[in-house]
Amino acid sequence: MTVKTGARTALLVATATRALAVAKLFDMHGHISVREGDVTYVNGHSASRVAVTPEAVAIVRIADGTTFEGTPPSEIPIHLLLYRTRPDVGAIVHFHALYATSLSVAGKPLVTAFNAGAPFGREVPVFDDPRLVRSEDQGRRLAAVVGRGPAALLRGHGAVVVAADLPSAVALALQLEESAHRLWLTYAIGEPRRFTDDELASVGGQLAEPRIVRKIWIDAIERARRAGALDGLDFESVV
Repeated sequence: MTVKTGARTALLVATATRALAVAKLFDMHGHISVREGDVTYVNGHSASRVAVTPEAVAIVRIADGTTFEGTPPSEIPIHLLLYRTRPDVGAIVHFHALYATSLSVAGKPLVTAFNAGAPFGREVPVFDDPRLVRSEDQGRRLAAVVGRGPAALLRGHGAVVVAADLPSAVALALQLEESAHRLWLTYAIGEPRRFTDDELASVGGQLAEPRIVRKIWIDAIERARRAGALDGLDFESVV
């Protein structure tokens, strides 16, 4: 492909970025990327997350980090190294999750005790480095922590989720923070009852159904629309 063919991908990134800002997963920080052939489209460094436009989406070659358009976020190594090590990944979200990050700081594991946690297996691994991921070495080490899984927490920093496509990545980001919020409340009164392996497989499979993922994606977009955050975007073409 050529970078000229990605107008729809840039629109997807802008729409999803605004939606996660409305969902309070993004503040002034956070980034979403989508793989398109040998490049990734990612919301630009300085653009407000609640008002980013397709024109502010940066285009970066995955193999060597060459930037074709825009200014990518300083933590672009998160995306590049995960794409290089995970050919199955088509979209990535990095966000400064309030509850998930609080658990990582408190040393409380983000285990699966609620349905929203089932896509992440028994426990979300922790990358034990709070610094911004600005080097390839850091990105490589983070990718190793994610491994073949869908997510990792970054101690004192945030979280990252990976998925085959953008709607799935958005759904995972929302589910990760929902699971963490519920666990945060649970830890205040007792020890969570973890899912069994059978429960993990069953509930995780149900939440991975395309109709469920699409339901979560549509709901996130609709909430952003009703909040007035999608004004000026042709978001209906990507729903």
